[in-house]
Parts: sequence; structure tokens; C-alpha cells
Amino acid sequence: MRLFGRWPPAERFPLVASKFGRIYELVEGKDVLDCGAIGDVAETPEEAKLASHEQFAKRAKYCLGIDIWKEEVDKRRAMGYNIVYGNVETMSLGRQFDVIVASDLIEHLANPGMFLERAREHLRDGGLLCLVTPNAHSLNVSAKAILGVSVAINREHTCWYDPTTLKQLVTRFMFKPQEEYWQDYQQKPVVGIAVRLRPNLAAHYILIASKEAVGAAR
Repeated sequence: MRLFGRWPPAERFPLVASKFGRIYELVEGKDVLDCGAIGDVAETPEEAKLASHEQFAKRAKYCLGIDIWKEEVDKRRAMGYNIVYGNVETMSLGRQFDVIVASDLIEHLANPGMFLERAREHLRDGGLLCLVTPNAHSLNVSAKAILGVSVAINREHTCWYDPTTLKQLVTRFMFKPQEEYWQDYQQKPVVGIAVRLRPNLAAHYILIASKEAVGAAR
């Protein structure tokens, strides 16, 4: 149905509560590269076990993490994690993977295209790139914009993405979108009602794309 007869409806994808539920399924038994693997500070092994990287490592056949946060990389390595210090925009790791995960990462990058080039180089043919990023049109952002209130933005973020712009970006680097999801924890009742009615107001957008063969039709 077109709103007022001329505007197409917002894109509708499944609304999920977990950022990683589907990704956990995809990494099972695979060779996995976790880009931006650190996430948050972990002072103890118990805290490190709460991170998504721990869950990828438990499910994957082989899992390597990479992060530019050297102090935390050193801590995780001392805890026994297979993580290396490096920049995902310039990484050259000497091997390929079945799945590359980049959660809450691409919006931090100065050169996302360089990252996608490196990701493609490190993926086997038919491999999957799993991206999770804040939704540019989330309920929080949209409501504050309407009210004229300043939106609280992580100062390390360089950009916002929505489904149109992120799919445009990945297809330019020969990735083919395969699955899309809206994600929101729906911790407050009013948020839960709103995003169930309008999933495009969810907090995050998840895109899973495959590596296209060179010369494949776009």
C-alpha cells in the first residue's frame, strides 16, 4: 500500500531481538574473521567471556579477531584469545575465511570502501560478510530530530547507514545482499510497540552479503 497514494512503504525485514542470533548460526563450524573484535573493555576473563567474540570462537572451527585497540588486544591475547592488532582498512592476514563479521564497526571507519576491499580479499568464494550497524532512522534518532533535540552520537562514528545506502556501498565492492534484519532490544514497552508497528524504527540494521564472483552481473 502506498501512503497517500504516492509514497512507497518502508522496507520490511524480520525484526529480531538479538544482534548475533543469525550470525551465530552462520559461523557454526566455519573459519571466521571477527573485525573490531574487542567491543568493550574487559578487565577479567569473566568479562571477556561476555563479548560476542567469545561466542564466535566457541562456535567456529577457527576464529581470528582483529582490532585497532592495541591495549585491549594485548589483554585478550594474554587471556588466550586469538586476536591480532591491526587496521581493518589495510589488513593483510595471509589467509581467507568463510565468514567475516563486522558488528558496530563500519560506522567508525574513515574509509569503509577500503575495508570492503580488504574483506573481499580475505573471503573465500561464496563467503559471507555480516554487518551490524546503527539504523540512521531509528526511533531514538527520528523522535529527537522531530523534537529538535540533539541526538547523542558516539564521537567515534563517522557516518550513518540505512538499508539503501549500505546495500549501495557493498554492491559497489562486489558483494550481493542475501539477508536483512532489523534489530532492537525493545527494553521499554513503548519502544516495543513502536518497532513492532514500524520495524524500520529499530535501533540496528543487519545485512548479510555474499562475495560475488568477478564478472557477475549486478
